[in-house]
Amino acid sequence: MRTRFIALGACALSLIACNNQQSKQAAAIGANSTDDQKFAYMLGSQFGTQNFSIIPRQMGEHPDQDVVVQGILDNFKANKDSSAKIQIPEDSLSIIAGRYNMKGRARLSKAQPDSAAAAAINNDPVKYRAYVDSVLNTMPIEPEAPVKNEPVVLGENPTENQKFSYLLGMQMANQFLNISSQFQTDFDVDYFVLGLKDAATKVRDTTFVIPLPEDSLKAVGERYNEKMKTIREEAMKKAQEEEAKLKEAVAGLRGDTLPNGMPVKMNFDVKVTGISTKDTNLQAYAGKPLLISYFSATCGHCAHAAPQVVEIAKEFVPKGLTAVTVFSGGNNKSGIRKFTDNAGYDDNEKVVWDESRQFGELYSDGYVPKIYLVNPDGTYKQYAAFEKEKEDLKKEIAELLAGKNVEWKVEPPAPAKVDTLKPAAAVPAPAPAPAAK
Repeated sequence: MRTRFIALGACALSLIACNNQQSKQAAAIGANSTDDQKFAYMLGSQFGTQNFSIIPRQMGEHPDQDVVVQGILDNFKANKDSSAKIQIPEDSLSIIAGRYNMKGRARLSKAQPDSAAAAAINNDPVKYRAYVDSVLNTMPIEPEAPVKNEPVVLGENPTENQKFSYLLGMQMANQFLNISSQFQTDFDVDYFVLGLKDAATKVRDTTFVIPLPEDSLKAVGERYNEKMKTIREEAMKKAQEEEAKLKEAVAGLRGDTLPNGMPVKMNFDVKVTGISTKDTNLQAYAGKPLLISYFSATCGHCAHAAPQVVEIAKEFVPKGLTAVTVFSGGNNKSGIRKFTDNAGYDDNEKVVWDESRQFGELYSDGYVPKIYLVNPDGTYKQYAAFEKEKEDLKKEIAELLAGKNVEWKVEPPAPAKVDTLKPAAAVPAPAPAPAAK
């Protein structure tokens, strides 16, 4: 089966209008296709087989193939081009995900074994799965929308099924992009879509012949499994080398340490990358009453805490507090800016990025969010449970601005517990003395 996704439709009608550039040739898979094309096709085939065979039984309705494909292409484009827009807002997609999750649960509950069947199953997971599948197979499924293999414009009032199908496509695109990132390869989405379409056709018509035989797809999968092993080994080696360099870089910044191993003082020579500022370190904030928030742009707890930190900054910055958010090293600039926009950041909060990972290495255990209230002399207190400690934090900020330094009473790590109920390890008996001659 051949498919054509025309991204430059105007070019097909007028080569002159497009500076004589030819439109992209349609994806077609065969023995002479590249390994990257075959792998993208294989991924699409796997996704298509799973979703178009399993979801109808789970939900009682078929995904709309054309809308699924449109969701894939829209999300793929949006990830490559920040100006591109998806057709259904994220909040609407979140709502539809919840609805279909409930719908699937309700349908599954109807397939549960009754008491007599449960007794026959006798907690055997294989029998249980077989029973549930057999019941689901007998439950009605709504007719599938006709497949037109054409671009879809959803408009203002898409159906529930279209929203769900679009969500599936968005999720597939995310997974495809994630796999591409893991393999450090820009796989062609057109071959992914082609594999998905062929698999969907195979689900509907078992006589349909997939262009690449099963053994070819298996061989491609095995080659890429080996490639992933190599990538992971190289990534692990690189991470170890970077970790060693990082530890060497921060060795001179740590200074005296607290009982928990963290530095006694905030070292303002720590490198950062300015986001809302031009800072290259934290020196601009030395010697001031300082509130530091350590967040990740991909952390849900951070996203919840951030607007509250912004409100604290609005309240206390005019009174003399300096507020800085340090984003963890695993983030990127675009993600950080999106996070701060969503949280309502303003000029009261300075934003920097721990691109060098020095701040995290010195002052974090790898978990976020964390808040630090820093005295003018550099000593500080860490708040690791912001929601529980927010009122204490606000009280101590007010006291700090009034001239009272914050204190952090750090307890040393608790010693490992010894189970006194276990017998002590046997001590080897001393070797016998040599016999006298």
